[in-house]
Amino acid sequence: HRVVGVCHRDIKPQNLLVNNVTHEVKVCDFGSAKMLIPGEPNISYICSRYYRAPELIFGATEYTNAIDMWSVGCVMAELFLGHPLFPGETSVDQLVEIIKILGTPAKEEIKNMNPRYNDFKFPQIKAQPWHKIFRRQVSPEAMDLASRLLQYSPNLRCTAVRVNSLS
Repeated sequence: HRVVGVCHRDIKPQNLLVNNVTHEVKVCDFGSAKMLIPGEPNISYICSRYYRAPELIFGATEYTNAIDMWSVGCVMAELFLGHPLFPGETSVDQLVEIIKILGTPAKEEIKNMNPRYNDFKFPQIKAQPWHKIFRRQVSPEAMDLASRLLQYSPNLRCTAVRVNSLS
């Protein structure tokens, strides 16, 4: 996120270019990108399903660049696992896949994702520990970063600036 306020809205492995000599990563395909203006509504049906932030699934139309940070967390997890972390076949199934790993979101987390959402009927499922998902192949620091990116509450997700300061 070099351009402040611009949200890519479709971060996924296919939109990341890696220079195999310098290991530099570049983001491509800005066809869904948008300058997000607080208070101005946006479409919620955006972003490729496996990488779609939960607030979008909950129908939020006022969201932030935190949706991109969720997608980054999904891509990171996919790099660790060799397959998508949340392989939902539909939007509802996508939410089920997220809940199977992160556990059932609390009412407060749902309000943080979309204040207008008021259907709180979800099966009560406990979160999986990250070390059981990633096994031994991932460093504790990488697991910690993934957990900071894959938070239900958008305001609790690690920002791009914060991620950059961790390296």
